[in-house]
Amino acid sequence: MLAAALAAAFLLPACRQNQAPADSSSDPRLDFTIVPGERVGLITAAKCTQADVLAAYGDSARLDSVYLVEGLFGPGVVVFPNSSRNMLEIYWDPAIDPLRPAFIRVTGDGGSDWKTDRGISIGTPIAEVERINGNPFELYGFGWDYGGLVTDWKGGALNSNLGLRFHLQTEKEIPAEVQGETILSSDDNTARGLNPVVAVMELSFPPSNLMPLLQGRWQSAADSSYQIEIDGQNIRHYNGGELTVENEVEADAGCKTNACTVTGAKLDGFCFIEKGAFDAQCNLVLACDGQRLEYTAIGSAGQALVFTRIN
Repeated sequence: MLAAALAAAFLLPACRQNQAPADSSSDPRLDFTIVPGERVGLITAAKCTQADVLAAYGDSARLDSVYLVEGLFGPGVVVFPNSSRNMLEIYWDPAIDPLRPAFIRVTGDGGSDWKTDRGISIGTPIAEVERINGNPFELYGFGWDYGGLVTDWKGGALNSNLGLRFHLQTEKEIPAEVQGETILSSDDNTARGLNPVVAVMELSFPPSNLMPLLQGRWQSAADSSYQIEIDGQNIRHYNGGELTVENEVEADAGCKTNACTVTGAKLDGFCFIEKGAFDAQCNLVLACDGQRLEYTAIGSAGQALVFTRIN
């Protein structure tokens, strides 16, 4: 669920020839159901390695380059490569999680047969997505590289394993207040009047294990005197260069331990548990690319903690 990989994945890939896959109701490869965080067709959280995908889709999949960001491509797998309507582009980032995809991208071409279990697909209007979510959500303003990208579901029914990017379907002039690096609410009347619809869907699974990437020493972006160090199964806190706290730490892929459900909230992603002498603190990783770490302490009223690597 990493922010850098997610944002990069939302940039539109190059156009491909539109040709639908063969029609066969008995072919399991033509199951276009998406359950975010659990499965995308035959690709499941338990079987989603590159080898798994190639085995599941056979001659409907091939190794190919996948668009990342700013003209960069990476090695991945394309499923239904001859169908711009139903093509999947899949990329694994070995530095983050070699077992689970960084993203599975659906763009469609005027629509797609891929649809979530809640009914979201290419072309779904923003008002319908908001209804399914159960409350307004936040997204970037339009007209730039990450325009229309959902940034926060605001505690609704949808989760970070479903990423969406909206495009405007209008010939009207786009007002400046809904453009650029600003955060909009999905119920913004000005944006709504420009008919935003889903143009890109990004699917992911909870990371299998981020602990190797978390190893090392990190300095707080808000307070340079505060550092943490994750060393094997230990986490140490430093203030002003002095060691103040040392606890055990363990991985919790999927955030399923009791410490992570203490508030009753259903979490998605990768958590690490810090075990003190008398309690255990669940921490949800919001972003980690090896150089920047952002996490939030579950049950705490504080803001997310942001760190940069110092070794």
